Amino acid sequence: MKKLFLCIGLALAVVGVYSFTSGKDKECPKEGKANPKKGKDAELKPREKNVNKHKNRESVPADADYDKSVTIEKMYDSKDDSLWNEENAASITGYVFRAVDNNMESCNCFTEDKAKYSTNIYLSPTPIEKNTRTADCIVVVVMPYSRTINKDWTADNVNEKMVGKKITVAGWLIYDVLHSVGSIMTNSNGSHPERRTIWGICPMTDLKVSQ
Repeated sequence: MKKLFLCIGLALAVVGVYSFTSGKDKECPKEGKANPKKGKDAELKPREKNVNKHKNRESVPADADYDKSVTIEKMYDSKDDSLWNEENAASITGYVFRAVDNNMESCNCFTEDKAKYSTNIYLSPTPIEKNTRTADCIVVVVMPYSRTINKDWTADNVNEKMVGKKITVAGWLIYDVLHSVGSIMTNSNGSHPERRTIWGICPMTDLKVSQ
């Protein structure tokens, strides 16, 4: 009898942990959440909520959503937030420099679940050379939703199989003001530039390697 009660107790504990974990996952809204280390009353600014809503989109653009005026060359020299519309999608072609996994962010509510992390693919408008930098690249973001379309869109897979290759990616346009300091186009005097512009693709919904 004691063993029976023990088994029941363990089963209830497992169910409780699962319910708690599931509940935590459901607590992350599209606009994200502030870093819990800043206190329970910390809140995101409206512009960060707006960026997160765009990052967390979960739909594939229809043909009518694409802005055909967008090219990687135009994006390379872009800094004006009114140049394009974030409600539109775009397709750009460039050369893969590298892919880097991101970490805990407000868009994923600072979760420790690595499956919820995004991946940056750095795309150069010109063939990769020895002096190519991430600061010369456009950022295309693989969100968790992107990997429901293709589970192989991981940093490891991109770095192993696609570096230097010419690819065409598609997805929703984003103007990521959260990275203004690290962008050459919005902060030309920055000491550690990590991208060319804060215009990019996020989430990515298609990737094709050129023959």
